[in-house]
Amino acid sequence: MLSPLLLLRDVDLTFSAVPLLAGAGLTVAAGDRICLVGRNGAGKSTLLRIAAGLIDPDAGDRFVQPGIRVSYLLQEPDLGGFATTLAYVEAGFEVEASDRHRAVYLLKELGLTGAEAPAALSGGEARRAALARALAPLPDILLLDEPTNHLDLPGIEWLERELTAMRAGIVLISHDRRLLEELS
Repeated sequence: MLSPLLLLRDVDLTFSAVPLLAGAGLTVAAGDRICLVGRNGAGKSTLLRIAAGLIDPDAGDRFVQPGIRVSYLLQEPDLGGFATTLAYVEAGFEVEASDRHRAVYLLKELGLTGAEAPAALSGGEARRAALARALAPLPDILLLDEPTNHLDLPGIEWLERELTAMRAGIVLISHDRRLLEELS
């Protein structure tokens, strides 16, 4: 068994006195393909936010191997405060020459130039920019919350090919059964 790159153990989280997660766990190793499936409001997105380090649980442990890159695609990304889509993508990693080239490449693959004003983007274009931001740093762990929302069929097919080729451990929340079947 491979060593986990990311580990959540005995995670508890309560919102307004209502337990959302109790004793939850998640182990992600290199190359894993994990799909979280459940009813809306069951805590799937919250578990991903904890895995990404964006919120702290009330109890339990979160461990990430040192030097591991974790990328997270929010279900509803906020592109506000950025002048261009390229600036938004670059904010997702420490900019190095190779990272900038990858960001530009991914934006182009997704039908964007990098010069678009985020406020003027459609839902699908915003999703494409958010995907570029999550994929650009070549993460070791990729956390995806409803990645096909607002994407057209060519965008979904591109995403399937990209994710299938990745070596990263992937944790995916989706209602897109075809995507779930293709990746897991």
